[in-house]
Amino acid sequence: MEKIIQFETTQFDLDLIEHIKTLRKLKNITKEKLSLLMGVSKTFVGNVESYTQRHKYSTRHITLLANAFDFDNISQLLDFPTPKYDKIKVTIKQTLNESGTKVVHNEVMKIEAL
Repeated sequence: MEKIIQFETTQFDLDLIEHIKTLRKLKNITKEKLSLLMGVSKTFVGNVESYTQRHKYSTRHITLLANAFDFDNISQLLDFPTPKYDKIKVTIKQTLNESGTKVVHNEVMKIEAL
């Protein structure tokens, strides 16, 4: 079962979330473990990485993330390209399990500048 969702955000927020997700996977850190390393609720990172939740990383979280990944400098954490746009509309295709109760895969279909 597939579902298309759209939401508006800033490209920086989306890029930061995707960058942290990539770092987390490279270092073999689960969402729950990263949440615990940051000192936030154990579901926080999962909520941030979910396209259906409105949770985002704040400036406070940047320091917590840098420490959790054991970076000496915040710039190491933010080592990704400068976003091209400010506000964007994102179209996501979600693949759900057979019962339609859990997202098993997300695919970004389109990003449009607003």
